Amino acid sequence: MRRAPSLAALLAACAVLAAAQSAVASAPPPLSRDNSPSADRSTYGSGHFGIWRIDRFGLPFYRYRIDESRDPKAKQPELAGGTQAQHQVGNDHLMADAFNDGYVQLWSQDRLSQWANLWQPANRHFSGGYGYLKVGRKVVSSLYLDRPRRSRFERNFGVGYYRKRLHAQGIAVTEDVYSPFGDDPVLLDDVTLKNRTHRVKRVSWFEYWDVNPYNQSIQNPGTRGVNKPSWNRKTRTLRADQSAGSDDANPLSIFAAALHGRFGGFETSVDAFFGGGTRARPSEVARDRLSGKLAEASSSGNPSNALFAFRAPLKLQPGRSITLRYIYGMAHHERIARLVSKYRTARNPLRRSERSWSRWLPKASFGPGRAWVARELRWDAYLLRSASMYEELCGHHTITQGGYYQYYFGYNLGFRSWPHYMLPMAYTDPALAREILRYAIGFQPAPQTSAAQFPYGAGPMCERVDLGTSNDLDFWLLLAAGEYGLATRDTKFFNEQLPYKSTGGTASAWDHIKVAYRHQESLLGPHGGYLTGPFGSTGDWSDFSTEFLQMTESMLVTAQLAYAYPKLAELADLRGDHAFAKELRASGARNVATLRREWTGKGWYSRAYSGPRQVGQGVIFGEPQPWAILAGAPQRNQASTLVGNIRRYLDGIGAPKQIHGPAVIGSAITPARNDPGITERGPTPGDSLFPLPDFFGASNQRSTMDNASEWVGGVWFDVNGWLTWALSTLDGRVPNARQLAWSEYTRNTLANHATRFPNHWDGTISVDDACEAFYSAARDFCGVSLSTSYDGQITEQPTWMVMDAIRLAGVTPTGAGYRIAPRYPFNRFSLRLPQIGVASEARRLRGYVTPQRAGPMQMSVQLPPGVNAGTLKTWSGKHAVPHRLSGRFVVFTLTAGARRPANWAATWR
Repeated sequence: MRRAPSLAALLAACAVLAAAQSAVASAPPPLSRDNSPSADRSTYGSGHFGIWRIDRFGLPFYRYRIDESRDPKAKQPELAGGTQAQHQVGNDHLMADAFNDGYVQLWSQDRLSQWANLWQPANRHFSGGYGYLKVGRKVVSSLYLDRPRRSRFERNFGVGYYRKRLHAQGIAVTEDVYSPFGDDPVLLDDVTLKNRTHRVKRVSWFEYWDVNPYNQSIQNPGTRGVNKPSWNRKTRTLRADQSAGSDDANPLSIFAAALHGRFGGFETSVDAFFGGGTRARPSEVARDRLSGKLAEASSSGNPSNALFAFRAPLKLQPGRSITLRYIYGMAHHERIARLVSKYRTARNPLRRSERSWSRWLPKASFGPGRAWVARELRWDAYLLRSASMYEELCGHHTITQGGYYQYYFGYNLGFRSWPHYMLPMAYTDPALAREILRYAIGFQPAPQTSAAQFPYGAGPMCERVDLGTSNDLDFWLLLAAGEYGLATRDTKFFNEQLPYKSTGGTASAWDHIKVAYRHQESLLGPHGGYLTGPFGSTGDWSDFSTEFLQMTESMLVTAQLAYAYPKLAELADLRGDHAFAKELRASGARNVATLRREWTGKGWYSRAYSGPRQVGQGVIFGEPQPWAILAGAPQRNQASTLVGNIRRYLDGIGAPKQIHGPAVIGSAITPARNDPGITERGPTPGDSLFPLPDFFGASNQRSTMDNASEWVGGVWFDVNGWLTWALSTLDGRVPNARQLAWSEYTRNTLANHATRFPNHWDGTISVDDACEAFYSAARDFCGVSLSTSYDGQITEQPTWMVMDAIRLAGVTPTGAGYRIAPRYPFNRFSLRLPQIGVASEARRLRGYVTPQRAGPMQMSVQLPPGVNAGTLKTWSGKHAVPHRLSGRFVVFTLTAGARRPANWAATWR
């Protein structure tokens, strides 16, 4: 006999059913309020030099562990055997290099491109950013080079800081040099001294910063003059003014101040401080006193006589600690008092700075075994933003290419770099994105200026730097404008009046965009490519392609514009400029038609024309292929054929053994010269056709052209960033497209380079713009051999790691709103950035966008296979909203406020 269910059982069943219905009926938690940490705890990709860790702020840092004075692996070929390893410590205003040797060099390009405290040991200029502990008769230096024997010494390269820790004479010293998050032109140094004994310790700390301003410019390099320093007793501030000159009539001042802790004197004289002593044991430190002397002025071209030192006499109780704080920076003298006051009253500015970085940096979860990718994404985002600079005469911030271009040659190169650094900023910091646009637009010549174009780059004092002519510079501005406008919905920005700096006058940002379009179209050539110009041209993205390919007409630029014009047209429609939108679409369609004619018999798109001769008939060039894909040029099975050729020739998959494939880092830009599958091999700079030395030539093992079939050879992070994005769009058309995109993305990481080449510093925590290809002799070598004085810290790799994370999450802004079509090759992920986020979870997709203006937006979200449409619900914030299906996409309206996250979701059972 079946027993009837009890009342309690019925009530429990009803409660479970009601809970299930309630769960389905309520919106999922808003992703914008998800405060869970990034899933990025991993040591993978550490290489030989140290290990990746997570700090007390939940942020990644690299612990540098080798002794560069003893370990032969510290000698690096990019530095001609040098052992310097530096880390970028920056904020939105300036940057400092923190070196493994223990010192810190401060960089400013407010006006000139200059170091405040260049390391010049022969002149007793040791940069600073370290100090001396006097305990009894012992002197302990926090410079790694002068550390006590057998002492424990720790060096951590962190997000915005450099931490050193050492233990000596019963005292634990922790020194944090950091650039506080934001826009202040300063470094802070927090020094914590802890007595680890059971006895009272009387000690002195001597804080040391050098004053050795140096113009880092190939046109006018050299030491600048320094006036006699001044001392402000009330604010404990030292100031040294640079002498004015023809290059800068209003130079910045260098300053330092003791902010927190006891004070026992100052010094500004190099001779007095070091006296007859050494770097490790300066005379005044050994005597435990500072004279308070004001150094004599020095003239330009001669060593400075000045430094800044402060003494703090301390009484440390057993087990107790004391923290001192100092500030060092460069600013106009009238700003210094405010900066000193701000940080004297600030409460724990290091913690506040790191919390700000933590809020801004991406947070990602990519699933088991991929925590290292999430860590790298956060680190690369830091490298990208900390390359920001303020340039006073331009009046705006920008992001610099960095590396040897900026910190050796002194130039902010090049123009095409600035707009593409802006792309991820549109999704992470729209205000900085606008600054970059303003900065770039200011260099545009007025439309009536005959045959003028944007400059190649910028130099000191906001001067344009020209290197021949390039035919792609307008494209990068047009691309950036379209991305910014659509990503932020900020159409008002384009009404802003911006100057023509070189000729005077102003125009709206939108009119500047139209001028760029007209100039770009004026270069259209007879084959549908874009002309490079008859004299002085350096070509397109690949500098000197005019010379080394004999290129007269670029198909790369055609492919780039075939993508950019329709996107800009969507922005034009959003602004109500329908006539311009129509013109842009027509030009874009024409360029797509041109590309389709340039499909070669071997299965790729041509590179260029040299007069009537097609360049790229018998060899594949990597540059145009991604943009042709993004523009939708491949027809029928062409996409699969093209991807197969990229893998065969640029990745070395299935290539003959002499090619040494497959690629272990990113794809090459051109095939190997000794690949029997190619029938076209171009000249190299060493060939007799060109009266140039074999600097980049095919026989130079320190060149991207080593064994390359065509200019420019090697692995370029820019091009592989485009390729990652393009491959991800072929999902459903090319087998395993998602996996191929993910492979390209991860092979271009620092972690992968450090794993493949663990004894190579360049590529461990930052990298140059290019590395050797799989077919070259020195596959671990990075850079283009322009300098042996500086390596790493070039911004291309971090830019595309961040931008491609956004693209792989499926984010594409449109004129109507957003298209979300995830392209990661796994079903579960979460990516959260300040302005946008996407998460793919069990039975739901959710995310948020943060437009700069209020209003409804159309969301078009691609659903995973197998979703039961009958159970599908779509959400705008907390409210269920109607939707319609369009293939695998669900389309619905999201209501958004200005500059506030608008959360969306699609759920199903």
